[in-house]
Amino acid sequence: METKEFTLNEDIARLLRIELGDAGAVASLDGKITVILSRADFEKNYGNIIQQIHRVIDESYPDRSENVFILVRDEAGLFQNRMKIWKSV
Repeated sequence: METKEFTLNEDIARLLRIELGDAGAVASLDGKITVILSRADFEKNYGNIIQQIHRVIDESYPDRSENVFILVRDEAGLFQNRMKIWKSV
């Protein structure tokens, strides 16, 4: 049986799915991670969710050799924020 190697983005997306639970849908496509939140979560919990994302990445992958690109948006696509978490120095 062949084992699949995951990319950094796929690993981070998997961890974020666990961390965010029902608060958001997470996907890893085309070299970036997309987090889709309900409109209510986007409006009320955005700051906390961004902190969770940063914490998960920094604690799980403190020595990253590549930048992480994340798009956080609401379900309707009306509000979105792109962020880049720099690779470790």
